[in-house]
Amino acid sequence: MRHLPPLNALQIFETVARYGSFTRAAEHLCLTQGAVSRQILALEEYYRLPLFRRTPKGLTLTPEGEQLLPAVRDGFARIEEASMRLTRQRTELALKVPTCVMRWMLPRIMRFQAEHPDLQVQITTTWQHEADFQAEPFDAAIVYAPAPGAGVHAVLLFDEYLTPVCAPELLEKRPIAQADDLAHQTLLHPTRDHRDWKLWLTQAGAQQVNAHAGPTFESLDLATSAAMQGFGVAIGDRTLAGEDLAANRLVMPFDLAVATGWRYYFVYPECVAQQQKVQRFSEWIEQDRERSGAG
Repeated sequence: MRHLPPLNALQIFETVARYGSFTRAAEHLCLTQGAVSRQILALEEYYRLPLFRRTPKGLTLTPEGEQLLPAVRDGFARIEEASMRLTRQRTELALKVPTCVMRWMLPRIMRFQAEHPDLQVQITTTWQHEADFQAEPFDAAIVYAPAPGAGVHAVLLFDEYLTPVCAPELLEKRPIAQADDLAHQTLLHPTRDHRDWKLWLTQAGAQQVNAHAGPTFESLDLATSAAMQGFGVAIGDRTLAGEDLAANRLVMPFDLAVATGWRYYFVYPECVAQQQKVQRFSEWIEQDRERSGAG
């Protein structure tokens, strides 16, 4: 039988080494300083070697401590990685979705749930448009990018096409006949660099509109929500605004929709590609795309 030191003591050892202080390590671990000291002492008694030097300026690792630390960190990293993989094998599909695409995605998730009641979709919304499957506990994600990236399986959902959108009441107050008429409207920006409005105005040949004027929002859905409330004209994605356009909550003053070269993808890593829950959702979302004619 293998004789291993207590794992709890090893975790405390790594934390003390990281902070160089019993006090700071105790605060991080929500323990008393005495409890931390006792665990380190027990570990040193186990090895019959000192692991730290106590100096007036703090703690430093002994040569033996320096030798132990990389092995401890590597061991805990392997345990964490294995735990994440096991977590991903649960019956729930852990899906990461940017907030801007949630309103478009939610009806599809609900239709999938109705057709597959035995597979629950666990949704996490985020401002981020990318996913790091090595660091995040998700089975799959919706990402917004020019390409899905390396090391993932991807299903194209749709291409981004930008066009101005606003509340129908706004056009009644201030009619818009041509692109330059936007100079008399409040532009609502979904990005801090205002690139979306600049791209569309350039393609529309508008020369009298200041592309930098108007308030900036943290996301596309916030800018679109402001437009629905009549605060101005947002630059939005034609597909994401589709439901609101159909319900006449928004209107498109122009027929021009400009392709940005960016797309929305459903992606998942190779390590879960063979899991049935991922395969079922991936096949369903691809069939839904084909039925709707998106992309």
